[in-house]
Amino acid sequence: MSASDLQPQIGLGEQAYKKIKDDIVWCRLRPGDEVSEARLCELYGFGKAPVRQALSRLAQEAYVVSQPRRGHVIAPVTLKTVRELFELRSIVEPATAELACGRVDRDRLVALDARCVEGYVPGDVASEARFVAANNAFHLEIARAANNSRLTGLLAQILDEMTRLLHLGYVLRERPHATRAEHEELIEALVAGDRAAARACTLAHIESVRGMVMDGIAKHSSLSEANIAPIEAGALERP
Repeated sequence: MSASDLQPQIGLGEQAYKKIKDDIVWCRLRPGDEVSEARLCELYGFGKAPVRQALSRLAQEAYVVSQPRRGHVIAPVTLKTVRELFELRSIVEPATAELACGRVDRDRLVALDARCVEGYVPGDVASEARFVAANNAFHLEIARAANNSRLTGLLAQILDEMTRLLHLGYVLRERPHATRAEHEELIEALVAGDRAAARACTLAHIESVRGMVMDGIAKHSSLSEANIAPIEAGALERP
């Protein structure tokens, strides 16, 4: 019996979900795109049942929107989406960092932080994907140290949704090296067990990312093709 035989088999519905979600997160399926079951079956090579299961789950997670008698639409990225995600992250992640104080593995966090910029090439999709994976792993490592699986799962979902914002806002073209100093400051606060500093560092990091996303939305005209809602007066100001 091979090692692969001992590994649990992933059902077709789960496979379809993972593939479609990955393409939504990385904007290969663009915000606002109409996607029918038939199109997705043809695109990914799955039958109707797995695709239907995947779409039901993606609709529950707000990645797609069901349209009666018309199929589904990839959820638009609106300024409301941006605001709500950053508000949620600003509630969840600082609390997680406080719980993780004094419990983190410093060497592990330093290694993950180094991976964020390792071989980074601005504009290269594979390089951007590696950065996102390393950056998410860094933040989730802190969440795991908090020893609360529900917080870890919630943060993982928030980070997944934020990948679209980073990609659409062109933040991935500018962000990796700026991240390094913020991560280093956070690591030291966590290792020292300084809850107030860990919370402050986390909030500052989130605000820094938020500012870059909003700047990207404001400055890049190509975002009009990504179904970003029109920017209203005062919408870019901090809530």
